[in-house]
Amino acid sequence: MKTSLVLLIFSLFLSFKVRADSAVKKTEAAVLKKSAQDNVLQKTLEKYAKASSLQSNIKKTDEKTVLGTVAESKGQLKLQNKKIHIILDGEKKVEFFYSNRTVVLVEYPDADFAKDGARKITILKKSIPPFLDSLLSLFSNPKDFNKAFAMVSEKKDKEFATVELKPEQKAIKSLALKINLKNNQITQVVFVDDVDTKTTIDMNDTQFNKKIDKNDFNFTKLKSDEEIKE
Repeated sequence: MKTSLVLLIFSLFLSFKVRADSAVKKTEAAVLKKSAQDNVLQKTLEKYAKASSLQSNIKKTDEKTVLGTVAESKGQLKLQNKKIHIILDGEKKVEFFYSNRTVVLVEYPDADFAKDGARKITILKKSIPPFLDSLLSLFSNPKDFNKAFAMVSEKKDKEFATVELKPEQKAIKSLALKINLKNNQITQVVFVDDVDTKTTIDMNDTQFNKKIDKNDFNFTKLKSDEEIKE
């Protein structure tokens, strides 16, 4: 009788141990999977952070759900020494100069209706567009980026990884990155803000460590400029 009881207890112990070992293996597999997911993103962030400069041709698409409108513009993005310069040409030509937590927005007159009109200049210190802050940390500061965004999912095909991220700040609802797996380059950035405007930035012909004239990041005011208060 005692022998049967001992065998029963031993059998139950083995069954419990097998289930426990299985649970541990599943947990370890999940951790390894998340580590592999993080690896693509982290390698990409490190590559951009190590670059002394970044220059890329971009296409920016803004889809406003509330208004049902879509606007496209093309231009160039430059980053160097934690400064950003973006020039876009669409319905209107605009420029962004971003450094030291200050944005200078330059809006050019309509080429068709006010060709000789004044540029409109807005200096932003309080209401900085969230995507500019996010772009700066994305391209130059992995530590800040990892604090501001948490990975939700990662999907891969043969050429690309699409990484979905959840932001800490309320001004951005979601962020997605499309990464070329061959060279760890970001080919697309998609933001959705707190009013459901979806901004897609497609990047191509990205160049790293190119010497960029520092004056490209400095805004030069013209006498004819019309300044608009923030």
